[in-house]
This record gives sequence, structure tokens and C-alpha cells, in this order.
Amino acid sequence: MNENFQAEVLNLVKQIPGGKVTTYGEIARKLTGSVRAARAVGRAVAKNPYPVIVPCHRVVRSDGNVGGYKLDVDTKIKLLNDEGIEIQGGKVANFEQTLFRFNDETLRFVTDRMLGKLSTWLRILGYDTVYAADIPIKNGEEDEDNAIATFAAREARILLTRDKYLAASARKNGVQCVQIKTAGVMEQLKELLRHNIPLNLEPVPVRCSECNARIRKVEASEENILKEKSYVPPSMIGKRDFWVCERCGRIYWEGSHWRNMREQLGQLK
Repeated sequence: MNENFQAEVLNLVKQIPGGKVTTYGEIARKLTGSVRAARAVGRAVAKNPYPVIVPCHRVVRSDGNVGGYKLDVDTKIKLLNDEGIEIQGGKVANFEQTLFRFNDETLRFVTDRMLGKLSTWLRILGYDTVYAADIPIKNGEEDEDNAIATFAAREARILLTRDKYLAASARKNGVQCVQIKTAGVMEQLKELLRHNIPLNLEPVPVRCSECNARIRKVEASEENILKEKSYVPPSMIGKRDFWVCERCGRIYWEGSHWRNMREQLGQLK
């Protein structure tokens, strides 16, 4: 194992605060942008020469299972208990609320076909969110669920799904996943907040809500772009800021619909 890699892993372990845990996958994602290096992280943690001092007892598996420990599992559980972390059946209770994520990580999502409206709202909030229907199924992938999970792992995205079987399978393979249990989109956003996903709750002109591409501000010299769109109110041209999607050409502006969205999101705060 590369000594620099081990040093980087242990340096991240030192950043996990007392009363919190992180996963091998989270450390791998921080270092490499993917959870694929989770096993290598596990090996680096296992070789920690200073257990307790470098608190590798705070690193657990992606499903909340406490996993192994150099000084034995019972000692690991005791150390976690002493820090106020409850363990039930060998797993961290309230795992999502206890999970520590590194601050500079950008939230990116992939959603299944049952979460189309949630995908739209996450894009409105500025988050890079890929919808299942937009993921091509490659040769060798048996079905869409496998394609979604593979895509989430490859791009280090949080997988959002209504399917408990897909959620369980994804977590088993080290993919960060939230199983959504409610039907209304505002309730679904509440669920993400309850799962300790630190969402921005203010609409921002960053992404196209239709295709997920980035949008840019329309320059004053580009008014013809606006006039070509029948849904753009002519009376607003030259008086409001507009944004255009770089991919599909859709135009956005802050109108009454933005105020309505802000009112709905304000109820979540």
C-alpha cells in the first residue's frame, strides 16, 4: 500500500469529531471522488499504528455496521458508546444523523423513475441531479436498477430511491443511498433533511430543471434568444434578468413562480 495514501486516510480519520462516525466509502469519496477505493481505505485504517489517538473506531461500514477494529469489536463499541453513540444489533442507531461528511463535498444525486418531481426540485435548488431515465443501460448491466447503482458509485452520487430492495443492494455495495418513503415532493425534501442531507432551501439559477445542464445569464445583446420563445413575456425583456440552458435552450427568470417556490420551501425551514 502506498504510504502517502495511508497517511492521507489517517489524516481524514483525525478530522472525525467525537460523537460522529464516517464510513470507509466517505473517506474514499473524499480522497478519490469515488467509493471504489473503500476497501483500500479499510486496509489503511486496519494498519493504523495509533488506535484511539487516531480515532479509527469512528469509521464504520456504509450500512451502519460497526465493522472490525484492531483492538477488537467490543472495544470499538465501548469507545463509541463512551462518545454518546448508541449501538443496536451491531449497528449505529440513528446512523444518518450520526454520519459525518467532509465539509467541502458537493452534493450530487441520482434518482429512480419514481422521483421525477424530486429531481426537478433538487435542480431548482442548484443540485446536479441525474434522473434514471437519462442513464443509458450498457451491455453487461442486467437492468435499470444495476445501471443506477453503478452510475451512483462511479460518480460518487447520493442515490435516492423509493425501492427498498434497490436501497439495500446499493448500500451493500458501498453506495450512499437514501430510501424515500413519502409521496409528496415537499415531504420528500423533509426526509432528506431528516437524513442529515444539508440542503440549500433557496431557488438558485444554476441548473436547468428540465435537463440538468448548467444555465447562464442572458446578455443584453442576446435579446433575440428571448424573443424566439413564445412563453417569455415581451414586457419583461430588458427589465428582468434571464438565464438560458446551455443544452436545451430553455429560458428562466424570477417571476411569480419563484415567489411561490420560496413560500413552499420556507415552510421546511
